[in-house]
Amino acid sequence: MVGITFQIDFMKTVKLFSMAMLCMAMVLVSCSGEDGEQGPQGPAGAQGPAGADGVDGIDGQNGTHGADGVDGNANVQSVKINMDAWNGGEIFEFDMPIGSQMRSNYAFLFYLEYLIEGEVAMHSVPGAPIFGVFTTDVSFLANSDVSPNGIIVFKDYQGASFNVPPGFYLNFVIIAIEINTMQGKGDSVDIMTKLKAAGVDTNDYNAVVAYFGLD
Repeated sequence: MVGITFQIDFMKTVKLFSMAMLCMAMVLVSCSGEDGEQGPQGPAGAQGPAGADGVDGIDGQNGTHGADGVDGNANVQSVKINMDAWNGGEIFEFDMPIGSQMRSNYAFLFYLEYLIEGEVAMHSVPGAPIFGVFTTDVSFLANSDVSPNGIIVFKDYQGASFNVPPGFYLNFVIIAIEINTMQGKGDSVDIMTKLKAAGVDTNDYNAVVAYFGLD
């Protein structure tokens, strides 16, 4: 009888334990709900120290300097030599307006004034009148004041001497442009190059006069 009673008590104990475990499992299941909403983002952390500056790039090359232009208010002289007394011919002799000691400090432009169809016209020397029957060339002594120290030569297009009739030319005009060595303008060729770069046609007397503000 004692054995039977123990067996019954043991079975009750096992049954009670099983029920207790089942209840605990049910409680755990019922307590497992859905995930809650994400909480607000926390404040940003302090900014870290700035990194070291990178190495500077290599400087590019400087562009080339453009040529200096001729100053519009440069020391420029315009000298007009009347040719009424000239009897025409194959040459015309004259004296330079600048003394030989200073002549190398100037660039010179030469022009001849004449009439065509009753209108006054100018052409550069070297050059030719509008109708182009003959040409002109000019030369002068660089280091002498002996008179005359300049000459214009007239030739036809075959290179032979040409006899210009008297009264054809009215005036011979010389424009003397002082070379400013302080600005690197070292010779007359350089002056002509700079005038061209400034858009001045040195064959056009009126353009040169307007550029330098000559009367």
